[in-house]
Amino acid sequence: MDATNYIAKLHELAQKNRWLLKFEDVDYVGPDHLRTFTVRAVVDGKAYANGVGKNKKEARQMASKNALEVLDDPAPETKEAAPYSVPLSPVQSTGITRFNYMCWLNEYGQKNKFLVRAVESVTANSVNASQCCRFVVGDKEYPAAYGTTKKEAKEEAAKLVYYAIFGNETSDWDSKVHTGKVLFINYDSIEALGKGAFGTVFKARQKLLEKYFAIKIIRCKEKTLREVKALSDLSHVNIVRYYTCWMEDTAYQWDSSIDSYSSSQSTGNQSEKYLYVEMELCDTKTLRVWIDEKNTQNVKKSRRDPRRREESLKIAQQLVTGVEYIHSLALIHRDLKPANVLFGRDGNVKIGDFGLVTAESTDEENVIERTVYKGTPSYMAPEQMNRKTYDRKVDIFALGLIYFELLWNIVTGQERQAIWDELKAQKLPEDFTRYFQQEGQIIKSMLSGQPQDRPEAKKVMQELEECSQLLTMFKSMRTV
Repeated sequence: MDATNYIAKLHELAQKNRWLLKFEDVDYVGPDHLRTFTVRAVVDGKAYANGVGKNKKEARQMASKNALEVLDDPAPETKEAAPYSVPLSPVQSTGITRFNYMCWLNEYGQKNKFLVRAVESVTANSVNASQCCRFVVGDKEYPAAYGTTKKEAKEEAAKLVYYAIFGNETSDWDSKVHTGKVLFINYDSIEALGKGAFGTVFKARQKLLEKYFAIKIIRCKEKTLREVKALSDLSHVNIVRYYTCWMEDTAYQWDSSIDSYSSSQSTGNQSEKYLYVEMELCDTKTLRVWIDEKNTQNVKKSRRDPRRREESLKIAQQLVTGVEYIHSLALIHRDLKPANVLFGRDGNVKIGDFGLVTAESTDEENVIERTVYKGTPSYMAPEQMNRKTYDRKVDIFALGLIYFELLWNIVTGQERQAIWDELKAQKLPEDFTRYFQQEGQIIKSMLSGQPQDRPEAKKVMQELEECSQLLTMFKSMRTV
């Protein structure tokens, strides 16, 4: 049986050549339990032989194989069927789905009597060897570009010349064809990391810096810039670091059904914009995963595991330190939960996802904003749930719940709900207060029903430090 993933291969080929790829459902026949599906691959506007299968994925697999038999043919004379038209100029390229920048640059040089000279080199590093190319047109030198082959590097470099010359006059056609235009030009090794309510996150290597970053893509609506504006003002070791952002007309797409990317996707809405945010790349394991893993390890003893206790305290200290910094800038996170906490490559805990961040100001609009039911219900403070005017203390309440989760093994969903309801009423399990007496007092104060009774983040930091000193003393006494 052929185990080749032709779908993935076709997507890789499409990305490499900047082709628009989509799959079209042609037909299906038969009863529900015995259907046969027909799908075809359309590459840059040209449809290839239909693929047939027992499900859509199998039909896509066969359709991809049929397309690759034509597109992967190494002999140039057999590639007439490939979608590789070369327009004479950007204006004449309307309706043509692939633009050859090298051909355009050569014609541009001839037409304007400019000498076009390519300066090529190889940039070696421990991971791979990148081909580098930049063009000198007449007496003007343009930026360098990179690729895995000389041809790819030259095409990317020619593209930079094109954008430099035409700037914002790039045609609508070009923005539709190249989904994630800047992403394709400046990054490679693009992989999907995850998708959430506020956007999709990719891992990508910045070609020039040869470093990996997280690229978050968000559909721009009225308040989409909230997260970026907040992150741009934040600089703290326990907060995911922000680097830069840019706007594009289209979004780089990921097809989760086949675990691969689409090289291009037009939104169909001329006014729709997408925000691309370059951020610090963190470990894909969130604090939610860390807690779940701890809960499955040695279930009977995990509630009294001294190592987990120490690790949980360190995590809680870093979280509170990050929150104290956020509050010092008169901001409220509003959506603190384990799934929004990451682990950085530097080993530090990182607070992320500032999609619901809001300012703690007294102007009328902001006061109204701080009555809106926003956040994750299970981690909301009472005043947040009841849509009353709330302040930064909602973050302290969420931290109290998180610290309890870090320490205590909740085995089943049914048990979790019962314990969670008690926690929100400041009722901790008896066993918990017996094993974690000092931590229990700290958590109980953080879960006070009235926000004014909850401590400030700075006070929690001091209490956790005292707890740490006490644990260190107990540990030294046991080793004597």
